[in-house]
Amino acid sequence: MQSLQSPSDLQPAPLAQLQQGIDAHMAGRLDEAAAIYEAVLEDDPIQPVALHYYGIWLHQVGRHDEAVEKLMLSCALESEDASWQNDLGNVLFALGRLEEAELAYADALAITPQDHTIWNNLGATQLQLQKTAEATGSFERAVAIDPGFVPALLHLGGIFEAAGDKMQASHYQCRAYVLPPLEGKSKEMLGISFYFLGRLQEAAEAYRAWLADEPDNPVAAHMLAACSQDDVPQRASDRYIEFHFDRYADTFEANLLESLGYRGPRLIGEGLGMVAQPARQFEALDIGCGTGLCGPYMAPFSHRITGVDLAGKMLAKAAAAGHYAQLEKAEIGDYLARNPLSCDLVTAADTMIYFGDLGSVFRDVAGALRRDGYFIFTVEAVTPQDQAPSGFCLHASGRYRHSRDYVHLHLKNSGMEVVHDSQQILREEIRQSVAGMLFVARRTEQA
Repeated sequence: MQSLQSPSDLQPAPLAQLQQGIDAHMAGRLDEAAAIYEAVLEDDPIQPVALHYYGIWLHQVGRHDEAVEKLMLSCALESEDASWQNDLGNVLFALGRLEEAELAYADALAITPQDHTIWNNLGATQLQLQKTAEATGSFERAVAIDPGFVPALLHLGGIFEAAGDKMQASHYQCRAYVLPPLEGKSKEMLGISFYFLGRLQEAAEAYRAWLADEPDNPVAAHMLAACSQDDVPQRASDRYIEFHFDRYADTFEANLLESLGYRGPRLIGEGLGMVAQPARQFEALDIGCGTGLCGPYMAPFSHRITGVDLAGKMLAKAAAAGHYAQLEKAEIGDYLARNPLSCDLVTAADTMIYFGDLGSVFRDVAGALRRDGYFIFTVEAVTPQDQAPSGFCLHASGRYRHSRDYVHLHLKNSGMEVVHDSQQILREEIRQSVAGMLFVARRTEQA
């Protein structure tokens, strides 16, 4: 809460005497200050400055009812002083007299509607009164006036997080996090926050600083390439995949399904429904299986499912789900090459988004499929804003995007024909839908 500062316009006695009292008060010499206030009020019981500061003193020493009485009287005598109304609101708030505090802050804002700190005080009071909509409006007014006002940004983040709107919550939390000083803050979180806010150059600088501190960190290297577009790799490294997903194994499903509205596994199920009846007829392989979210959709069509992933902690979650007959920690290209003609179905929900060049991995998938076997997968789609002259690009999110024609070309070159492709929304991110595509392809040629 904002507190009143010493006025600078107090002039000769008794105001000069009061200035001495206020100076003593602010220096912590409370007894000296009280003696001066009481002396002035003995001569003039309605001296507004003395009443106001004496009221603050009374509150500090625990004489709260007297304090409120004095503060209310001073505000009535100087009804155009917004800072005094704010002080009254602060005291009432501290005493839990919230309805009265709300009125005091409203009176202050009627005088100075551009004071962001008083809007924040009002919002905090309304939040305590469970007037969430009104509080949100007050905090939004505060940040409209001062976009860098951290208390209001954090309040808004808390309100939206409590409401389950993690995207909106993250927006305000990121705005607060990237404000100076930056020293001592996580460089990874700074990079994520700047990316979330669309400030990609600053995100790249954060990742560059992180990589300088940890030269062998695969996440720092990958995200620097994604945000700077310098030295973009043809695919995400194995170390990046393993390191990144092992870290988030415990929260992976909740973040994807609850926060991001992730639809990849359900789309795999829809693709299966287009080409088969649920008769447990396939020997299936789920590449990049993660925590096993595709398992429930594959199980009705498969008599055996194998899952492959580089992240061992993700595989442990998949094992607990119970849909997989076998789980193997391996790079998927290596696994596919070691298991030719081993399956009737390969699925990949948001796995191809970690490959830029799809030629090699598509050939590996084709080699593992028996004739007329199916490959069902999702990709993120290149948008008009993306620079992808080769048919794919590494987006600032750290995920690759592909064009429809590029995917068609490499499926054909790998001996697979497209049975179905459709535009889809894969997830929500940064309050925007992430455009993607669902593909169903069939192996038509035998290696």
